[in-house]
Amino acid sequence: MKNEQSVIRAEELDTLQEQIGYLAAELDKQGQTINQVCQVINNLTQLLSSIEQNSRINSQNINVLKNRLENLPYEINDPTCGEKYALPQILSLEETIRIIVHERKSIARFGDGEFGLMFGDSRWRFQRTDESLALRLRQVVTSDEPGILIGLNNFYGDLSHRTVQDADGIRSYITPAVRAQHMELLNTRRIYANACISRATSWDMVKLQKMIWDEKDCVFIEGIQTRMGVGNNLFDNARSIRRILCPAENAYDRYSEILAEAKKLPTSKTLLIALGPTASVLAYDLALAGYHAIDIGHVDLSYEWLIRNNGAKTAVNTKYNNEYPEGYIVEDIHDPVYDSQIIADLS
Repeated sequence: MKNEQSVIRAEELDTLQEQIGYLAAELDKQGQTINQVCQVINNLTQLLSSIEQNSRINSQNINVLKNRLENLPYEINDPTCGEKYALPQILSLEETIRIIVHERKSIARFGDGEFGLMFGDSRWRFQRTDESLALRLRQVVTSDEPGILIGLNNFYGDLSHRTVQDADGIRSYITPAVRAQHMELLNTRRIYANACISRATSWDMVKLQKMIWDEKDCVFIEGIQTRMGVGNNLFDNARSIRRILCPAENAYDRYSEILAEAKKLPTSKTLLIALGPTASVLAYDLALAGYHAIDIGHVDLSYEWLIRNNGAKTAVNTKYNNEYPEGYIVEDIHDPVYDSQIIADLS
């Protein structure tokens, strides 16, 4: 009898998956309102819960379907659906970089890690929760300075441009509770920059990124094991490179020293900051002080992944890599050029 019930439940689950796919594809044609859609989603979610409680079907598959259902109203968002389903407005990668280059605007970027810290949750090994950092991050993300862009990941709405694996990963993260946290700090009537300027996902993207430091005198403010540009040609079009080295982990502990050291530089320098969530605050403070400050994130690591493994994450043994297993274990290097570029070591 139990086996028969499991078969029936599995058939119900297959039917449900078909319904979800059909619903997403047919919404525009049918002209349903968002409230009708949400009612259908609510009914399907209740069915999923019933299936989960009364069968032995893989709970992971159930959770994937629940996440897809909960996120569906946002992925098919209609401009007429009202404030409840309003989404942040986010510029394209191209437009974001154009503004950084041609209008000399600085950028502070916010992703899942920064939002987690603002709500007391650390998603990274390299930065512990810190009340002072959380307050500063909240200050920056809600700021509205004319020369400073606030960058967000473009994962609040349509995910059709993502792979199935990436899209399901996003859905599992941005649950209704997490989305509510984000929207507590964001303004749907504001236009945000695209935080993914730090990701070298294609050669076309690399060409855009290189515009930021093209023929510029650059100073990298980075973790001691970040080593941007070492062993690759990502920054070969920069006029010059100097480095301020900071702690590989918990850099915010030495924030005052890092900020003071950076302010010794001429404001003509282009500052590229790779320092986790500390970079979001540092870029903001340095921009207010007159610098062109770019929170550049994993630009070098993602370039390494592109040239080594066609963009898929892989080990880079000589660079701190928080997005790869045991990426905190980093090999020493002996590079005279790199050593000559270091103007301060605060690590």
